[in-house]
Amino acid sequence: MRLEQRRRCRVALDSPATPERLALFLSRPIRPLRGLLHADRLRQSGPVLYTYISRPYGVAGWTLQPHVRLEARWQEGVLHLTQLESRVEGLGEWQQRLQFGLEARLTPLSGADGACAEGASGAFLEAEALAWAELPAAAAVVAGPVINLGLQQLLDRLERRCHQGLRRRAEGWMRRGGIQNDAIP
Repeated sequence: MRLEQRRRCRVALDSPATPERLALFLSRPIRPLRGLLHADRLRQSGPVLYTYISRPYGVAGWTLQPHVRLEARWQEGVLHLTQLESRVEGLGEWQQRLQFGLEARLTPLSGADGACAEGASGAFLEAEALAWAELPAAAAVVAGPVINLGLQQLLDRLERRCHQGLRRRAEGWMRRGGIQNDAIP
C-alpha cells in the first residue's frame, strides 16, 4: 500500500533577488541543498549525487534517523530533487518492510507571473514536494497513522527550511554578488 502527501509553498525573496539570479543560485544544486539540509551532514558523492544523514527525531514514540541518497539536477529552469535510496535507523525489523521516497522541484518565479501574491514584485521560489511510503497492506492499519504523521512532519520541516534556511542562503548569495563571488557554494 502506498501512502503519499504533497506540499507546495511559495517563498518571497527580498531585493536584489530576481528570477534570473535565483535561477543562477539554483543551477548549482549544492547551494540550495545547503539551505535545505544541515551542511555538515550533506556530502556530494558524484556530479549530481548527494548523501545526507538526518539528525534523529521522534515520531509517535519512535526515534528515527533517516539516511538518504539524492539526485539533484538542474533542468529547463527547474531544480529536480529525487531520493534514490533511503534507510531509516530506529525502525528495527520494519526497515525491510517499508520503502520511503521524496521528490521535489524548486522553481524560480517572477512576481509578475500572476501566481504570486497580489501586488508583489521581484523573485519568488516555488517549492513542490511529494513524500511517500510503501508498506504491506496488512501493516497499514497499525503503521499507516504513524507513517502519515512522519510524512507530514517531513513536509513541515522542508517547508520551514524553504522559508528560513534556503531563503537566507539565496538572499545572502545574491547580496554578495552571486556568481562573481562564488568561491564557496
